[in-house]
Amino acid sequence: MDMITTLDDELAIEKKKLNALLEITNSVNRNYQVEELLLQFEKVMRYHIGISKLAYINNCNNWDCILHFGVSDACSEFDRTEMLTITEPTLVSETSLKKFTQFDLVLPVFHQEKPLSYLFIGDIQLGLVQFIQKHIGFVQTIANVVSVAIETKMLSEELMEKRLKENDMKMAVYMQNVLLPDKLPSNQYMDIAATYMAKDIVSGDYYDFIPINDNEYVFCIADVSGKGMPAALLMSNFQATLRANVKYNHLNLTLKQLVIELNNSILLAAKGEKFITFFIGYYKSKERVLRYVNAGHNYPILVSKKEAEFLKTGTTVLGAFEELPHLNVGEVRLEKETIIICYTDGMVEVENEGNIQFQSERLAEVVLNNSDLSMNKMNQTLFNALEEYKGTKPYPDDTAVLSLRIK
Repeated sequence: MDMITTLDDELAIEKKKLNALLEITNSVNRNYQVEELLLQFEKVMRYHIGISKLAYINNCNNWDCILHFGVSDACSEFDRTEMLTITEPTLVSETSLKKFTQFDLVLPVFHQEKPLSYLFIGDIQLGLVQFIQKHIGFVQTIANVVSVAIETKMLSEELMEKRLKENDMKMAVYMQNVLLPDKLPSNQYMDIAATYMAKDIVSGDYYDFIPINDNEYVFCIADVSGKGMPAALLMSNFQATLRANVKYNHLNLTLKQLVIELNNSILLAAKGEKFITFFIGYYKSKERVLRYVNAGHNYPILVSKKEAEFLKTGTTVLGAFEELPHLNVGEVRLEKETIIICYTDGMVEVENEGNIQFQSERLAEVVLNNSDLSMNKMNQTLFNALEEYKGTKPYPDDTAVLSLRIK
């Protein structure tokens, strides 16, 4: 009678174990969240197997403890090198894992010879010997199911995130190509050329040339903080505000008012989390007068009669302050054959092998020495100078240049 009772008890236990395995397998098939799978795993270990202490070290995030109970801490600090040498169930007392002395047994979980998890088990109600005899295979099996499910879910999420980033980047590239002007005038009145090179796939740089009428023109260059779709969206908003005001509201706005409007637009769109450095020039060809504002941008170089000066007058970056702390408008009369070189920081922050930056003064020297070139050739010459200067060192940032000659 006692033997029959014992067999019945063991059958009941095996049935519970089978049901528990089926339940977790079904949860995996239903794509349960990792937290839900771990709760089920804990329930089985505690109440079906009778384990009072457990630490579940998993390789889902560089060997972290993803579940623990019956211990005071999450076993966050341990010797991973020593742990990874364990390939079969081992008494903790026979290892040098000092952070796990409160446990009795370490149980490695492998999948196709790859270590997925390590279970540290202690305070087993049945006793260590009987646990090894009756339950160790089941615990390894169920831990393997959960560990493989976690790894699969992590890989799936990583793949999805990668695809989303790729789509985000493609859209950002498309938006940037739409924003940048595809044609710039080169005629008897002016010669304009632009070149940009992205350090990564998407550049944070932007330039534009906007004719108002036969006498008035606006040109600008800008650099948005950040990359990818958020930067592209901010620049799209910025360009829309700029172009709408220049084309349809220029009679009602001064250059100073336009910059204030742009600052407010960036604050509204980015909520203070991003900013834009910006240079804008407003040129009236009949009067040959350039009025400009430099909003925290690299100083454009103006070359006239073999002399160079920097266009510095303006304000701070846009999008950082609700009210710009100061705002001044620069004004200069442009002689014939005046050259203006607008550029972003990638051009002057290039370093040579000695870690010395190219800097604006060296850029101005290259412009002075080649002032007879067309603007397309000027841009080529500038980039050739950068290539020669930096040697094997990479470009530190996106690089753009907008070059103008006033004839």
